[in-house]
Amino acid sequence: MWYYSFENVQIGPVDEESIRTLISEQKIYTGTLVWKQGMVNWQPAGATPLAVFFDSGATFPAAIQPMVYRQALKAPDTEIKELNDLFMWYWICLIGIVFTFGLSAIASAVLFYIILYRSWKLIQDGYARTTPGKAVGFLFIPFYNFYWIFQALPGLTRDTNAYIQRHALPIVTQDESVPTSYCILSLLSMVPYLNFLTGIGAFIMQIIMLKNFKDISIAIVRARK
Repeated sequence: MWYYSFENVQIGPVDEESIRTLISEQKIYTGTLVWKQGMVNWQPAGATPLAVFFDSGATFPAAIQPMVYRQALKAPDTEIKELNDLFMWYWICLIGIVFTFGLSAIASAVLFYIILYRSWKLIQDGYARTTPGKAVGFLFIPFYNFYWIFQALPGLTRDTNAYIQRHALPIVTQDESVPTSYCILSLLSMVPYLNFLTGIGAFIMQIIMLKNFKDISIAIVRARK
């Protein structure tokens, strides 16, 4: 199985047949950094056995510094621990809202976006609808985020389910209704007279949704071991 870099994000694992497809679609170039088990360092695809899949004489962008991507590789146990720790601190910050007059809500929001980013990062095999950075970043664009929230949250569930099926992982797919309900309740919570009840509903659905994201991300990491 191969990994490759795209917009400073490590993508994979990807089987060789998928790599060939990505090369034919010009999503992977000779200068794209790639890595697989047994290689000491990340190398340009054109300097690996993948070179046979490129048209001779074609010129593509040069590779960029590979050390960034080497650092992105983590042992599965480390990645699982980090995901569990992030969710644990998210819970602690939620509980702390009562004792900090709402200040820890900022920390819980940050942890929410970190877990969302990590969940998107795990399914980057060239077929995801967006990158982790865009998934999180576009949520901060006023008005556009009313649309984007449905791409970043229910879209993550759809793309994760597709990733599981594409790679034939022994993981039960998720129900899209939880993130969809959260998105709808979040938008309704901005409506006067509805905000109290819908706000409570959105709060509860956010916890359930984030736990689902965390659990399925851990399941994917374990399935790759």
